Amino acid sequence: MNIMTPAVAKKTKTTVGGKRRVPRAGRPSSPLITREAAAEAALRLIDAKGLDALSLQAVAKELGVSAPSLYHHFRDKEELLAEVARRLLFEVGHEQEEWSTDWETRMVELSCATRRVALRHPNAAPLSLRFFPRRLMLPAYEAGLRDCPYPLATQMIVHEVIEKFTYGSSLFAAAAEAHHIPAMPEVDAAHFPRLAEALELAPSDEDIFKEGLQVLLAGLRARYGSR
Repeated sequence: MNIMTPAVAKKTKTTVGGKRRVPRAGRPSSPLITREAAAEAALRLIDAKGLDALSLQAVAKELGVSAPSLYHHFRDKEELLAEVARRLLFEVGHEQEEWSTDWETRMVELSCATRRVALRHPNAAPLSLRFFPRRLMLPAYEAGLRDCPYPLATQMIVHEVIEKFTYGSSLFAAAAEAHHIPAMPEVDAAHFPRLAEALELAPSDEDIFKEGLQVLLAGLRARYGSR
């Protein structure tokens, strides 16, 4: 079936009170689209118009189908948004072809990939926090902890600290990008000479993020050593 053609209800010979009954149009008997295609269309709309503009009707229009077609895959808008969050996570995982085998280097790579994806989709970035798919992440958590060089009793502390730093920084930057607001307003050097000079000498936001990660990792090494 052409996905651009909505399903049309067929007339039947069933009669009620002597009159032929035509079934109401509703959920199609078979999917016209895939779950992945719907999530990608939703992400495109969020990128272009923001979260508030998203609706099942808008996604259906983007895909060239009727809104009931989406109910094969999603109970409601919330479930669609959760799938968009998973789509963002998938994008992080495919941000580069290979990841370092060194645990610490890989943590930096993953954190930087997370930030890049958040800034690529600033309107959708809050979904990563609202619908963070932890159950989907369990295999990755298990593999990451096996490689973690710290004592087992400290590994969840290490994991949580890195994750919170990464998402906190990334979502803060994405929010500024989404609302077209600079992270730091213009500073009058006459009133704030020290701050103005520090800003002049500061590296890029991405370099600050990377350096922050290095400081964090150095602190973890100093505090917990290795197993």
